[in-house]
This record gives sequence, structure tokens and C-alpha cells, in this order.
Amino acid sequence: MSAYDELLHYARSMTYIMNRKYKAGNNMAYLALLSGVAGTTVEAFPGAGHNYQAVIDAIHSIYRDDPESGVDKGYVEGIEGMIRVATGFPGLNKLVNVLFYEGKLEKEGKATFRIDLDTFWEKTAALIRDNKEAYRSEYPGFDQWLADTRSYAKETFGLNLE
Repeated sequence: MSAYDELLHYARSMTYIMNRKYKAGNNMAYLALLSGVAGTTVEAFPGAGHNYQAVIDAIHSIYRDDPESGVDKGYVEGIEGMIRVATGFPGLNKLVNVLFYEGKLEKEGKATFRIDLDTFWEKTAALIRDNKEAYRSEYPGFDQWLADTRSYAKETFGLNLE
């Protein structure tokens, strides 16, 4: 088993746990899982940082195995939660990374289900417009980050994040 397979196995385990919590009424379960907070960090080794890609791969893998599991609904609710709380730059950065990776999977035909990325990108663009000054004050490299993010979104997905 490769290192990524082991990481994916762990991410699947965490996703099953958080999906049970979500189905029991914890609407923050997927927000925590996607963000890697509250004991849900999925990392290749201690200190490596949260691997949201493994989590998203796990969600799609579980859905492939069991489309009735509800992971797709929890995932969407998690992204909606990320949008609600992304008034600080770290939250925005995590949200954008999640959306870019989901978009990549969908574009490559590797996603086992599709989400409404257009709506999420519209909400993210509004979030950036509404909080731009706060992001700038929190992260000095924000303007370059935004230029790079807009460029990648345009080139890769044809998105205009204005």
C-alpha cells in the first residue's frame, strides 16, 4: 500500500466518523473535516498539515461505493459552512483550495458526483469583494495571492473571480 493509499484510508475513516455525526444532526461536521480542525486533521505525517485533497478523494470514494451514504450532501453543507466562516484569510485560502481541487476532479472526470461549483464561486467572489480590506490587513501578500488565484481560475476553469 502506498503512502497516499494509507492517507486515503485514514481520510475515509475520518469521513465515515464525521458523516455519522452529520447524519446525527451535527451540521458543522463537514466544515471541520474539510478545514482539518477539531481533531479532524488528515496529514501524511505529524506537522505535514491538513490534506484536504485526501479528504475530498475519500468523500468521492465513499460516494462511489455507497451513493446513498449522504457524503455528497454533507460535503456541500461543509463548503457552505466554509463560505460562512471565511471572513479571515486562512479560511478563504482553505475554501479556494477545496473549490479548485473539486473543480479539477470534475474537469478530469474523476468526481463521482458534481456540486454546484458556479454558485460556490459566485459566493466566493462576493466574499472576496466584501472582505478584501480585512484580508489585506491580515495577510500582506493578499494582493499577489488574489492575482495568482484569479489567473489560475481563469486559465484552468474559465472563471472570472472579479
